[in-house]
Amino acid sequence: EVKGYTPGDSDSKGNLMDTNVEEESLVDLSQRKQELLFELQQYESNMKSVSKQAGNPAEQAGVVIPASTRVTSMLEMNPSKQCCELVLSTNNECVIKGVIIFAEQLFENESLFAHQQNPAPLVRVGLTPRKDVAADMLIKVMVGTRTSAIYHVFEVDYRLPKFAMYVPIRRDEAPEPISSVQFHINERISRGAPPASNDSLETAFVSLRDGKPMSISVSSDNGGTVIIRSDDMEVAGEIVQDLCTYLGVSELEAIADFPYEMEAFRNVLLKVDEYNAVRLKLTAEMADSSNLVKTLVIKAEDARILTNMELMRRMYQQLYDLNRELIMEHTKRSTNHAELLAALKEVNQMIQKAARLRVGTAKTRVVAACRNAIKSNNIHSLFKIMKLGETTAAVN
Repeated sequence: EVKGYTPGDSDSKGNLMDTNVEEESLVDLSQRKQELLFELQQYESNMKSVSKQAGNPAEQAGVVIPASTRVTSMLEMNPSKQCCELVLSTNNECVIKGVIIFAEQLFENESLFAHQQNPAPLVRVGLTPRKDVAADMLIKVMVGTRTSAIYHVFEVDYRLPKFAMYVPIRRDEAPEPISSVQFHINERISRGAPPASNDSLETAFVSLRDGKPMSISVSSDNGGTVIIRSDDMEVAGEIVQDLCTYLGVSELEAIADFPYEMEAFRNVLLKVDEYNAVRLKLTAEMADSSNLVKTLVIKAEDARILTNMELMRRMYQQLYDLNRELIMEHTKRSTNHAELLAALKEVNQMIQKAARLRVGTAKTRVVAACRNAIKSNNIHSLFKIMKLGETTAAVN
């Protein structure tokens, strides 16, 4: 099929464009109409099912939920179960028969289904996020009467806070962490504290994930000093980054003191040295074995040319044994290489943890200085940079 078109006039160009826009709008509206008609058919089908279950209006009222039914959501902490609970409830006697939650980075398969054996107007869903990340949850709540087999699905949006797994406690309820990070900010304490505590603010928390305590203290010393005490450097870094984002701080220097993390990091560096030494030793042994393979192949070929079968068999037997040893050495080398990569990954993660205790150019400077210290094998400077964040430490 061949179609021909005549060129349009210069005056009709705008009209042609408007026609295309109108056609696209009509297509969108037609698609929306089909979706609404499909939903209407589903509602009519559900009403027919209800009519079959309930013969009279009185029975039908016991199957259909009231039009004023609403679902509310809130978050509660449950220290006994070491989790935070999403509490969903209805505003009347309608019961919740099931809950479907969709969220990224929160569940293993990005979704969770929860139900109760005895449906009730209130349901609690335990949440145990593995990391401190904020998550937007799409919640679908199936609500119905106690005797109905038809559910009405309510969609609820809820944002899980980043530090939802931390519960406030009194200072005397848990021992104070040994590790800490300290920095100065030029913000008034009253921005985050009641007017009666303008001089200082101190609060303590405990993690529902592992039971470790954490505290934050703010004082007016030097224009504003903040001390975050936590034995987990990653948690302290997350708090520093969130606090600076909230206060609009773009540059921040910090002094970090994490003895437990530094001791573990020292052991990782020792492992890296050991794996490197083993790698060099295995590489040298493999080079010697490779040269020996060449020698045995030449001797075996000479014996074959001279028709010395006994010598040839002996050379090939030695070559077979040497090849088996080379395979075993390769396995050792591969295992050592994997362990070395894992240790180097831990080193890089530790550098990133130390960098996240700072903001702006100080963060970039710490990463570059730490890598230079590792290249020069200056462990003392490396630990000093992580603690003080000073690039001059790499020269000392």
